[in-house]
Amino acid sequence: MPTPYTLINNGDSGLTARNTINDILTDANNGLFTGATGAAGTSGSSGTSGTQSGCLGITIDGGGSVITTGLKGYLLVPYDCEIDCWGVIADQSGSIVVDVWKAAQPTIPTVANTITGTEKPTLSSSQIAVDVNLTSWATSLLFGDILAFNVDSASTLTRATIQIKTIKS
Repeated sequence: MPTPYTLINNGDSGLTARNTINDILTDANNGLFTGATGAAGTSGSSGTSGTQSGCLGITIDGGGSVITTGLKGYLLVPYDCEIDCWGVIADQSGSIVVDVWKAAQPTIPTVANTITGTEKPTLSSSQIAVDVNLTSWATSLLFGDILAFNVDSASTLTRATIQIKTIKS
């Protein structure tokens, strides 16, 4: 059974050279994978002082077996925000493609409500992937929107975490 979660953090969205998951993990101000409160924001080339960021996501667990396709879970968006980037981390090298759907309450999202365009969170024979250029995504989220996570395909992986970094509006 998947484990949805929300990590919310105050930090700086002014990241510049975010080329790898390590850049995101190790940036002290981005708030993506750090503790409950981040460092006070500093001006960055793509952000402003004190911009609040957060992270929404889901862990998909195959229970020891390879992850199957299909709908894996929902979560409620806890604040108005813009999606900044996504990351996928898996238990081993493998492949997975996850579609993200969005609908306003009380509507439950379906494939007709996809927000990922041509850039679905994807691992391809790897263990970690990040996309910081979401040119085809519908990035605006509102408090109370419902997100759904659907596995389009998967191989080898038995556990994967999909995280979506947000910038609060």
